[in-house]
Amino acid sequence: MKKSIILALALALPAMAGDEKSAPVTVVDVPVAAPAPTCSAFGVEVGAVYTAALNDVVPGVDGINTWGVDVTGVYDLTPNWAVTVRVGWATGSDDYVNPTEEVEVENWTITAGLRYSAPITESLSWYAGGEIGLAYTTYEDTVDWGPNEVFTEDYEGWGFAYGIEAGLRYNITPCMYVYGAVHYSGNFSEPDIYPGYECSAQAGYGVRMGIGGKF
Repeated sequence: MKKSIILALALALPAMAGDEKSAPVTVVDVPVAAPAPTCSAFGVEVGAVYTAALNDVVPGVDGINTWGVDVTGVYDLTPNWAVTVRVGWATGSDDYVNPTEEVEVENWTITAGLRYSAPITESLSWYAGGEIGLAYTTYEDTVDWGPNEVFTEDYEGWGFAYGIEAGLRYNITPCMYVYGAVHYSGNFSEPDIYPGYECSAQAGYGVRMGIGGKF
């Protein structure tokens, strides 16, 4: 009798369990991170540059410090090496010992260069590079001898340009950054001035800063 009762219970339990409703299954949508943007190998930088002169340009005229702007195209050859092409413009002025005479200089340069960069942190990196090219320089010599007696003479010349720089770059986004650098640059454009006042090759050092992006 006991064996019959135990067998009946054993057969009844699975049937009772089958009558129970299954627990509901909750489906959770797991967000998938968007892929990181892929930056082009080509980029453009727009910067402002200040250069302090290291030598006098013409006799009697102190070295002329300049302010300017430049646009640089950058093409990455590898993650570390890039080639650059830069077009720059700068201007400045200074007085002779005689305050009635002023010389204003204007420089245009176009240079090609090579740059090396390496990361410091995920967002910060350093870089260094050099460039060579052409410079076009004009000088405007103005003498003020009084009312209705202003004398102006212009001089111009082409020459060889060069520069080296080292700086830091900080990524605002994966494909956009700000940068700052120190530089040493010069050019050998020496416009012909009247005898005894020939121009000298220019050299200077300064800072460059701006914003860049890869597209």
